Amino acid sequence: MAALSSIPQCQNLETFTLVWLDSLVNISQENIDTKVLLRNAINNLQAFDDSDKCVEYIQLVSEERIVLIVSGRLGREVVPRIHQLPHLIAIYVYCTDKKRNEEWANNYMKIKDVIVDLTTLITRIQSDQSKRNEYKIDEPLPISFFHTKTHQKKSSRINNDNFIHLQVLIDCLSRMKSTLKDKNELISLCENEYNGNQTELNVIHEFEEKYSEDRAIWWFTRESFVCRMLNKAFQVINIDLLYHLHFFIRDIREQLIENKCSSIIHTYRAQLMSNEEIQALKDSIGELISINTFLPTIPNHQRALTILENSDISHDLKRVLFEINADPQLSELRPFSNITSLNYFTGIEVILFMAGTIFRPTDIHDENGILVIQMEVCSDNHKTMKIILENMKAECYNGETNLLSFSNILLKMKRFGDSEKYYNRVLHDMPNDYHSVAHCYQGLGNVAMEKHDYDLSLEWYQKALDTNRLVLRSEDPEIASGYSIMADAYVKKGTFNEAYELYTQALQIWIRALGKDHPKVATCYKNMACAYKMEERYSEALEYFTKALAIREKKSSDHQLDVAKLHNYIADIYMSLNDMDQALKHYNSALVCLTKIYSSKHIDVLLIIRNIGLCYETLGDLNQALAHFEKVALKRRQLLLSDHSGVIQISDDIERVSSKLSNIAEF
Repeated sequence: MAALSSIPQCQNLETFTLVWLDSLVNISQENIDTKVLLRNAINNLQAFDDSDKCVEYIQLVSEERIVLIVSGRLGREVVPRIHQLPHLIAIYVYCTDKKRNEEWANNYMKIKDVIVDLTTLITRIQSDQSKRNEYKIDEPLPISFFHTKTHQKKSSRINNDNFIHLQVLIDCLSRMKSTLKDKNELISLCENEYNGNQTELNVIHEFEEKYSEDRAIWWFTRESFVCRMLNKAFQVINIDLLYHLHFFIRDIREQLIENKCSSIIHTYRAQLMSNEEIQALKDSIGELISINTFLPTIPNHQRALTILENSDISHDLKRVLFEINADPQLSELRPFSNITSLNYFTGIEVILFMAGTIFRPTDIHDENGILVIQMEVCSDNHKTMKIILENMKAECYNGETNLLSFSNILLKMKRFGDSEKYYNRVLHDMPNDYHSVAHCYQGLGNVAMEKHDYDLSLEWYQKALDTNRLVLRSEDPEIASGYSIMADAYVKKGTFNEAYELYTQALQIWIRALGKDHPKVATCYKNMACAYKMEERYSEALEYFTKALAIREKKSSDHQLDVAKLHNYIADIYMSLNDMDQALKHYNSALVCLTKIYSSKHIDVLLIIRNIGLCYETLGDLNQALAHFEKVALKRRQLLLSDHSGVIQISDDIERVSSKLSNIAEF
């Protein structure tokens, strides 16, 4: 079960950490009392009396925003060692000799003040932190990227997968139903996290007694514990914390929908960003990005500029102004709303965008030292992205959005420990829901499969099948799915006879229940063919790949990628059989399908062109082989570094064929 203890005790659930380094920090009663007061500004306070341990800790927590209090003596030693760390954003020197310590402190721009009075120190830190919490421009902005034009790069594929996973995760979190138990678990977690911080505990108890779904945005804008925890959870994708907060995410979304904007808006967001973050946005002009947290913006341009101009900067972070155009009439938009009437702070106009809102950066330019990034809000219906999104939702949701869906998404994200934990929570919470129990067993089997523990995966799959048999007919397609997934595990294990028997049982049920041309039948044929190919039983592999292809080609417009893959599989087998004419035929068919989906630079397109070249080389048509290799080389050299394995490989191909042509010319 996903218990509260699943969040480590030492884990900071907010963005900021206050570090205090002083040889007397844990000895002086005055300092001990001061720590209690400082936690009102930044809850997570870490005190050190050893310089090396302090430096080690600061270097370790790179996902935090660190505010440091340091004594004058230790500051002279420590500050030069850590000042360059980008996540260290502010330093306060607390000492007895202000003038002497200002002499060295003036060399470090992150040192905000040299202070000799304890009351002044507390007041200054509370004041500065209040500004950080209000504007949030110091906090990391979690952004994911979807590149529609560069699928061929491995990094782009990883970014695109991350983008899709987070879109579906946020969608699931914002739709899951919640219970009183969910809220009570959050309260217990917070009471533990803020133990000893009486000011925040009072707010937590107020939240427990007075929170209601129609006050979610009021609580979000209050800058309370729940807002700070939510922002941190989105920044680092803290799965347990996001789950505990899912009712809050859902309630904010519902309020945004109820109060959504009705006309085009122009709004602004002030932000401090690193050079690396800025470069990623420059590389995404014309592409799609998702901001994976709730995004408060202000429609007052001058106020946004003032916030930036009054912000402290360093060589680590640059001033950025997002200019956002949003048209609420576009279809399939994440909601956004003018929340002025819902705001905790009265009289402040704010436009709030739903977490996961998709934007398209259109221009980046410098205006008087401020980097202006112009963006427009986009819908979820971009053709390529929409297909992938809908497929993943169909695989994960099983017709509804619940804790089981959440567990399935975590599996897709390869968060195996998290998915296992939440599958077990479903089993604990719904022991009599046979449908959910069977899906959980299958999910746990999938986790074991991903971990290459095939015996364990088969145990879970068998439990899923046995559970389904209690409530389903023996001819139900779900039973066939159970046979098929067990067969997949046997293939991975290398026990093929058991796999073929189970595939055959699945096929018989699917054909009777769904018809001989159903996509599930085609997939089963393909899986059987892949198993035969692994055994080098090429005749059987060709038979089943051909059967799968015949089904897919009947609706080829809906299955272009599947058709392309099947032609490629068949071509590979003919290559193994040294039948180059048939291999060429199917590689060319695969190429025709792929070029309808991908650009000419896509990695899969280039792989097929290279394979066509290899066929021509084997046939002795060296000029055709060279032409195909050079076409691949031209594209790969545009995209990859010269020492990349793909560039080296195609260069070797060209050198080999060129050498053969030279030898022929000599004769």
